[in-house]
Amino acid sequence: MYKWKSYRYWSIKKKLLFFSVLFILGSVYLNSILSYSKYTMDFEKQSSDQVQQIIAQVSYNLDTYLDDLFRLTLSPYMNDGVMQTLEEDTQSSPLAQLKKRRYIDSYLEEMMIYPRKDINRVFILTDEIYTVGRMPIGVDYDSRFQEFDWYKKAMTTQDSIFVPTHTQQMVKNEGPKVFSIVKQLRSTRDTQQKLGVIKVDANYNGIADICSKVDMGPDGGLFIVDENHNVIYRSTSRLNAEFFFDKVKASGKQTVTIKEDGTSYQLNSTVLPRSNWTIVAVSSIKVLNQKAAETRNFGYIIALACSLLAFILMYFFIRRFLSPLLNIVKLMKEFEQGNLSVSFPAHRNDEMGYLGTSFNGLVSRVNEMLDENTQLVKQVYETELLQKEAQVQALYNQIRPHFLFNTLNMISMQMQTGKQDKAIDHLHKLSSMLRSMTLMDKDIPLQKEIELLKAYLSIQSSRYEGRLEFDLNIDPALQRMSIPALLIQPIVENAVIHGCEAKREKTNILISAENTARNEVLITIRDSGLGMNMETLQKLRDKLEQNDLENQISREQESGNNLTGTGIGLLNVNKRIKLKYGPEFGIKVDSIQGQGTTVYIHLPGTGL
Repeated sequence: MYKWKSYRYWSIKKKLLFFSVLFILGSVYLNSILSYSKYTMDFEKQSSDQVQQIIAQVSYNLDTYLDDLFRLTLSPYMNDGVMQTLEEDTQSSPLAQLKKRRYIDSYLEEMMIYPRKDINRVFILTDEIYTVGRMPIGVDYDSRFQEFDWYKKAMTTQDSIFVPTHTQQMVKNEGPKVFSIVKQLRSTRDTQQKLGVIKVDANYNGIADICSKVDMGPDGGLFIVDENHNVIYRSTSRLNAEFFFDKVKASGKQTVTIKEDGTSYQLNSTVLPRSNWTIVAVSSIKVLNQKAAETRNFGYIIALACSLLAFILMYFFIRRFLSPLLNIVKLMKEFEQGNLSVSFPAHRNDEMGYLGTSFNGLVSRVNEMLDENTQLVKQVYETELLQKEAQVQALYNQIRPHFLFNTLNMISMQMQTGKQDKAIDHLHKLSSMLRSMTLMDKDIPLQKEIELLKAYLSIQSSRYEGRLEFDLNIDPALQRMSIPALLIQPIVENAVIHGCEAKREKTNILISAENTARNEVLITIRDSGLGMNMETLQKLRDKLEQNDLENQISREQESGNNLTGTGIGLLNVNKRIKLKYGPEFGIKVDSIQGQGTTVYIHLPGTGL
């Protein structure tokens, strides 16, 4: 007799099989219960949303249909002959009156009645009644149409007026049920002159054509009811349209659920604002839930079948492949903990053998990649270090030896001539400049950079004995903005060297910083030096566009040009900006020969 072992002595295979069966069957059972209850609720809501979309489309189609009728009242204005005939005074001539009536009646027949089967009758009411209808009926030409409310309202506005469902007027005996569109007619010669109105009576054939395309099922229906409880359209006579209309109005909601004669109904409604008609769609909840139950049962069967199939497959999988798989898992854990010498004894020819061989290849490849990565990191580090040293050297070269020599010589002369205060001031400024060079890898406030520029320009102004003037116009809101150190100084030095040194007249340098409408910071360095011709300017712009400082230096040196010192200032600054902020920022240069050069530095705004 088989003896049941304690759970702690179960094998992994038995545990996996037991819990697999438990979880699969439990999840199927729980899923069936929860999904059915939620599905029925969600399905009703989804059905309600779908029906609401359908009647919204019906509402849109009906609005479009009514708009066509409204536009129809404008058709007399498209016929100059009709408008001229309406404006004619024929009271004194019976023959002229007869011709006028025949002309207008002929127009109404051809243009309004025959092309539109939903048009019942058209009236033009001026000094007399002109009318044509689809069905022969006696017209009451003595009718006092001026006393109707719709006529009075139409004569006070140029907008089209909608007249709800009513018995056709201005006819003898009792006319059919129609709804009407009324529009005031004015003279085309004198727009202040009111000629009368045009009234279009329509039946419900056009509305029925639109609504008949909607199927609400065997126990449902679609109704259109006006504010006077007149049923304009009904898709079925089995349901009481007025009853459902009252329920919708009483609820004040677009969607409501009611129970009538033991049957639950879902009501969806929408209102046509132009005509104040209410569209009511009635759906049977019993039918909706029946579909949900069928779907639930079908899903339950599929879930059980899939669970059984999954159990069978899992059983054979665990039985045949668990042992080598667990061995691979163990090796992977050792590998994850840092033992890179693990190896799977791949003596199998099946998928597990392939998996083991792949694992061994992965371990080998990881070891190779680690070695390659170590070498690559070393090379990248050395490359970046050399590049950084080259950039540092290029920045230090901005302060050229002849500038230091000239500055120190100027300080010496000031001390010899008794101008100790100026000499001390220049020494302080020179010290501040040299100290700032140690901050090349740091970001500093814009205010610190401006102080460096003041020191530099003050020294240069003294050297050139008044031939150099400068002005700083910095937005106070940008004083604390952080920028890379020595970002503006190389460009200002270019302006001094190529502006003041090459020109005997006075040179002005203007430095400004402001926020732009594009949420950028624009720093402008403008000098009144000699400027550049278009060929030189274009070459400089091409170099800035290429953004390749090292190759530019190499090519210029090979060609015999000297790009050391301030010659690489613009390229260096441009590359630093793009590396830090992105390719959309950087330097742009404008220059006019004989008038000066302007350099624009575009940086991200303080809000980015």
